[in-house]
Amino acid sequence: MFSDWIICIFSYNRAGLLQNLLQSIAQFYPEMKVAIFDDDSDDEATVALLSQLQKQGIEVHHKELSGSSKHGGLYTMMDQAIGHAMSSSYKYAYFVQDDMQFLWRDEGLEKKVSSVFAKEECLMCNSSFLQKIFIEGIENRLPRLEEEDLYAFNGYGVADTGIINLEKARAVSLSFPMESEDGNGKYWHEKGWQMYWLPQPHLAWVPWPSTYRYKKVEHRKLSSLLPLEKESIAKLSKHKGYAYLEDYTATTNWFLKPYWYADHPGKINLLKIYLKYYLRRIIK
Repeated sequence: MFSDWIICIFSYNRAGLLQNLLQSIAQFYPEMKVAIFDDDSDDEATVALLSQLQKQGIEVHHKELSGSSKHGGLYTMMDQAIGHAMSSSYKYAYFVQDDMQFLWRDEGLEKKVSSVFAKEECLMCNSSFLQKIFIEGIENRLPRLEEEDLYAFNGYGVADTGIINLEKARAVSLSFPMESEDGNGKYWHEKGWQMYWLPQPHLAWVPWPSTYRYKKVEHRKLSSLLPLEKESIAKLSKHKGYAYLEDYTATTNWFLKPYWYADHPGKINLLKIYLKYYLRRIIK
């Protein structure tokens, strides 16, 4: 199972987060092939880690930063990754950022993916947890389809993360010509493609990334996530609504710090989010 999948990881100057992601892949989806596409990292820890991974037989693709992309060459690397994946015999490519983590093994993932890709208009789908900091307007961004436990990503045909059907990708010569997620999402949506959000997600963004793609280093201790326990997996398997990360797991780090680098939900909402994480941590 999953031997015809390739995980394409987009990396930049975040050795600790990259290691955390790779450990979660080894724990839950060891059959999947891994290829790392690095945005010309220049910090010593990341360079050393990438060299070590290459010696272990993991594919590492390098490319110097180019163009005016505000994400430091991310879409150039995504083009390189999809080209690599489409030239292979893999069935699915899973695009994952280095500040993400797999939280459990979904044995039914391929069945779910096959079902959503049976929709002619679906080229890419997502199986990531939502976060309550982004809860405002979620029903407009991800409206639930009638009579289906599935969500449409409004106005998007592709995104920066998600699972790609490589047969369809080859047929349309998939690329990422725009320099933003919105731009690429709308570009492919206007061509008739629709991205869907799968139920019972298994992948999450780590809440406190330690660096950004703007070469700005954040002096924060790495905070990874606790894998889902059996009770949480059972709860998730029956869940039919939006699946929020805070309802299923907690962070490994207790120390209070800014929640997310781009959004601030207000002090009261932030306190509620923290309490939910830490209460789960105490219960554990």
